[in-house]
Amino acid sequence: MAEQPARRFLRIRHGSALAAVVVVALLSSGCSMLFMRRPPRAEGPVAPGDCTRSVAAPVIDGVVGLGHLGQAAAIWGESRDAFDSDEAWDGFRLGSAVIAGAFAVSTIHGLEWSAECRRRSTLSERAIRDHLRALAARQRGDR
Repeated sequence: MAEQPARRFLRIRHGSALAAVVVVALLSSGCSMLFMRRPPRAEGPVAPGDCTRSVAAPVIDGVVGLGHLGQAAAIWGESRDAFDSDEAWDGFRLGSAVIAGAFAVSTIHGLEWSAECRRRSTLSERAIRDHLRALAARQRGDR
């Protein structure tokens, strides 16, 4: 009986190959953590461009992360018989959980950062609007 393609895909005979796959996957994750500009740690308004307001990177992380979560579920659902050894089974389970977790963390941080940036940008826009109103009122009062 021929081996199923999924099981053939999961078979890796060398621990170094598994480590390489995990390292590449972790380095490719985290659009949010790598490409977003986090709001400054200080409180108060931020100027436009000081941080990333867009949620594109966290959404991409979430979509890719769901794919990795599905892959992790498939690996965790496999029996030990599908792997060459118990170490390979444990390694794949750990690796799949770490990769899915990395995308989840990146998604959550990215969504938090963009929400905080939008909130603080609104404060900045409100402060500018209030300042312009005060200037206009002062100019009307000077006439």
